[in-house]
Amino acid sequence: MKTESEYQFTAEQFNALTEEERHAVLAVAEYLTCSTINVSDEGLSDALNLMRESEGCVPSEETGDDLLASVRRKFAAVYQVATELAEAELKSRGFEKRKHFNFCLVIEPSYEDTTHVVVVDYGKPICYLHDWSEAWHVGFENLTALAGTVLSTKVELINKVSDQFRVGQI
Repeated sequence: MKTESEYQFTAEQFNALTEEERHAVLAVAEYLTCSTINVSDEGLSDALNLMRESEGCVPSEETGDDLLASVRRKFAAVYQVATELAEAELKSRGFEKRKHFNFCLVIEPSYEDTTHVVVVDYGKPICYLHDWSEAWHVGFENLTALAGTVLSTKVELINKVSDQFRVGQI
């Protein structure tokens, strides 16, 4: 008989991920903790606690003194990491930062209504991404779901930049 783990995010989930998904999950954990983590049930669940599903806009133990800052941090963990991964991929494809793209992440957090996330270009009138959701709807059942959201956002940013240029114009 299999018993439920006391941890939301587990090493077993982590080990079942692809290499790219693992990299995304570790990047989110590093963003949230400002350090590398121990890949264990406890290490993953502690580092990614803000990202778990909860009844409120953030888990109660993550509210801190500034609830808006906690909501912003929750969204930024996904979108900042996706932006950084997209930048690295674009550079590997020959795109140059500031010449072809210059991402600026803007988050308008709300704990009562919709949080908006926008990625624009610093130097051009381009909006690469505009997502919105109530904070209590942003939570992840498992590491696969978290990695999938980060990586799909990364792909969306890459495609938007790539669509701006034809192959010969890079």
